[in-house]
Amino acid sequence: MNKESIELVGENLSIDDLYKIINLENDVKLSESAQNRINRSAQIVQSILDDDKRIYGITTGFGYLQKVNISLNDTQRLQENLIISHSAGVGPELSHDIVRGMIALKINKFARGHSGIRLEVVNYLIKFLNMNIVPSIPSKGSLGASGDLAPLAHLSLVLLGKGYAYFNGQRMTGINALKSVNLKPLKLIAKEGLALLNGTQAMTSIAALAIKNAFYLVKVANIATALSMEIHEGNLDSLHPLIHEARPHCGQKKAAKMILDFLEGSQRTQRLIGRQDAYSLRCAPAVHGAVYDTIDHAKKVTEVEMNASTDNPLLFSVDQVYSGGNFHGEPIAFILDFLAIALTELGNISERRIERMLNPMLSNLPAFLTPNTGLNSGLMIAQYTAAALTSENRQLSTPASIDTIPVSADQEDHVSMGMNAANKILKVINNLQYILAIELLCASQAIDIAEIEDKLSRQCKDVYKTVRSQVSMMDQDRELTPDIEKCTSLVRKFML
Repeated sequence: MNKESIELVGENLSIDDLYKIINLENDVKLSESAQNRINRSAQIVQSILDDDKRIYGITTGFGYLQKVNISLNDTQRLQENLIISHSAGVGPELSHDIVRGMIALKINKFARGHSGIRLEVVNYLIKFLNMNIVPSIPSKGSLGASGDLAPLAHLSLVLLGKGYAYFNGQRMTGINALKSVNLKPLKLIAKEGLALLNGTQAMTSIAALAIKNAFYLVKVANIATALSMEIHEGNLDSLHPLIHEARPHCGQKKAAKMILDFLEGSQRTQRLIGRQDAYSLRCAPAVHGAVYDTIDHAKKVTEVEMNASTDNPLLFSVDQVYSGGNFHGEPIAFILDFLAIALTELGNISERRIERMLNPMLSNLPAFLTPNTGLNSGLMIAQYTAAALTSENRQLSTPASIDTIPVSADQEDHVSMGMNAANKILKVINNLQYILAIELLCASQAIDIAEIEDKLSRQCKDVYKTVRSQVSMMDQDRELTPDIEKCTSLVRKFML
């Protein structure tokens, strides 16, 4: 049975739709209007060549070499050389999810009809998605200025039958990947190599995936907070809707409501007039809410970029070919840095709640949540791990977007470093998953030590049971890494 197709038109692709494409839930196709726009832009390039006009990137070299005129006979070689020479990335490969997102975003950019690329080339990319060809792309080497040049060059190599790719999960040469689906290497013409390389599709794909994960991680943080409030017999005053209507940030109201809803029916939490909980509990709606609002902002910016023309030059008609800077990654670089800061804060406050559970001066529970303190260290070092990860995230939250190193003989004298910001956010998210998993692990142990399972709200009890289905109570010391990994697996698999 054929999968339903998502029609790309260049205007309305959402993160949710992109996620479906990435996860092989839907094939992709181009709308008829998008095909017409692509054909029209390719005709503009042909007219420029027929009239022997001097247009940057079509009949000239690139960057600092823009002053070099290229003959009609050399245009094909120019495009191929561009892709080969820019394939200079290094480091670990980008995940298949990220690469599939890059391809989908590249197709959607071409659908807008300002790139000057033939429909034949775009159809190859569509076949890559629908037949599960995933180019091998190193994660490092992009400055995010003329876009993600190196990553997109490695993607484009496979179109030429070069480089490496995965077909149905098996790594092979680019030429063998094409042969696997009965495709021949493409011969590019004027503007096409430049169109393939210009754009922010690598950093934007990562941003889209990060945003999807970030929304879920705030939900996990809200759940963990509810469990912590159960353990500390938290004061429900801090969750009262009137408080959050008085400071009507959308995220804050959303976080407060979710935590309050999770505590419905609890016999441990109540309204306690005159008692104030620690900030890591009382201020959780404000902190988590600010994270929600940051993710919302990042989502808006990213979805604009997903549906944008990020080429240079842009073609509107034969007489309207304009050179600009739409390929510059600053919009995405900024929001990736902002997102890293927000998610780091989510880990900061989670680590403080972990400390409160393990510290007998703050919890009225045995030190480090072990029945036999002294002989056993309990979950002491789990908090060390959370602290180390929290510290690393703080270091990773130093903005990449404020850095720049001039390149191309100072022609490209200001760059966004957006791909560095993108690579950082992947590490921040991975660390945060572990931190939240450790909070859930500690909370479950605290519930057992305090013997309060029967007093929990229904939803908190369900979370506790989910954790306990994978990790048993620790009545004496054992290796903690397997327990932490199992809890983190629960977080990653959306089981909470």
